[in-house]
Amino acid sequence: MRNAWLGLIIVSALGCSSSAGTSNTSASASGSDTGGKSSSGGTSAGTTGDSAATGSTSGDPTSSFGGGSSGGTGTGGGTSTSAPGTAGPTGSSSGETAAASDASAPDASTVAPSEAGILTAGIWDDGLNYDFFSSYLAGRGQIDGDPGFATSDYDAAHGLFTTRSVHTSIDATLVIDTTGSMGDELSYLTAEFANITAAIAAKFPGSDQRWALVVYRDTPDTDPGDDYVVKHYDFTTNMADFAKTVGAQDANNGGDYPESPELGLEEMQKLSWRTDASVAKLAFWVADAPQHDYRAAAMKKAISDTAASGIHVYPVSGSGTDDLLELTMRSAAELTGGRYMFLTDDSGVGDPHKVPEIPCFFVTKLAKDLVRAVSMELTATYIGPEASDIIRTVGSPSSAGQCPVQDGGTVQIF
Repeated sequence: MRNAWLGLIIVSALGCSSSAGTSNTSASASGSDTGGKSSSGGTSAGTTGDSAATGSTSGDPTSSFGGGSSGGTGTGGGTSTSAPGTAGPTGSSSGETAAASDASAPDASTVAPSEAGILTAGIWDDGLNYDFFSSYLAGRGQIDGDPGFATSDYDAAHGLFTTRSVHTSIDATLVIDTTGSMGDELSYLTAEFANITAAIAAKFPGSDQRWALVVYRDTPDTDPGDDYVVKHYDFTTNMADFAKTVGAQDANNGGDYPESPELGLEEMQKLSWRTDASVAKLAFWVADAPQHDYRAAAMKKAISDTAASGIHVYPVSGSGTDDLLELTMRSAAELTGGRYMFLTDDSGVGDPHKVPEIPCFFVTKLAKDLVRAVSMELTATYIGPEASDIIRTVGSPSSAGQCPVQDGGTVQIF
């Protein structure tokens, strides 16, 4: 069932042990949510005879965790928001009003953590391969629910991120779909959060970390059984408290296949992001389902608002991903200065995962990719995977990391 992949994704990303095989099979990414959600995602296909490859290497102490709420339904602390109506590309949204709650977070000790170091993933930089990304967009055709960004939007964003700035501090948030299919991701975060923050602290002892959490489900018109639509827990420097807060979340309901990720991205605007230029601002958006088709304009606004706030989005796609989610996540990454991350079948966990429409990538543990992402945000330099961390290589990169594409050109593996 799809809910197995979520916890394990997060758990694997933060820990790093065990290896996987070197081949994958072609399968359809499909499954059902514990809340009755069904999906018919993209295909999962791999390259047989994958080659081995060598990678290159190159505070605010105040926490609102477990505290107040405003403006909507929600349980388990934090700040929650009720479901809005459809928003236009430049408009605001409003909708149902629900009773507020002021409950403290549930006890994380009741949440059984998943085994650490399991999930595997790849990472891809469309900004580094912008001509290829442009071809990908041009060849997509019309997809229902497409946020509808213009070529000029992508061109402008690409120009902004050709050079990057060094940072000394980190404001990072997890934006997580907490519908039923995402239960394993939550378990993973509980088991492995301390590992990733410790790895970052060891690698960059002079930087301070603040982490926040946004969780979202779906709107009452499509999923009336959810006890909240979206809520957030503001930044904290207390990593133990943050891990407990993440562990206290539960994954339930979901209804139909699409969810409300646009509300999760918009909720980030309510967090107390630092404005100092020395602070790297990034968000890991973990999801297995796209927005509803009729919410395309709201998703466009959410991504645009995120970009305007200087938050770099690193999406992490799971099993059940379809063409719309891949398009939306890659667009969000490119427009905000992040990179696209995706789970793979190498862990053997969960339903088949959609192989993204890219010609080559390295597979490592998800934890390694997350640390790489934060490290690159701090140093403003490319950091490749360690050769010993590469589980599998898809495609045929040269020793310089160049991969051939069908039009005769090349792309750069990440």
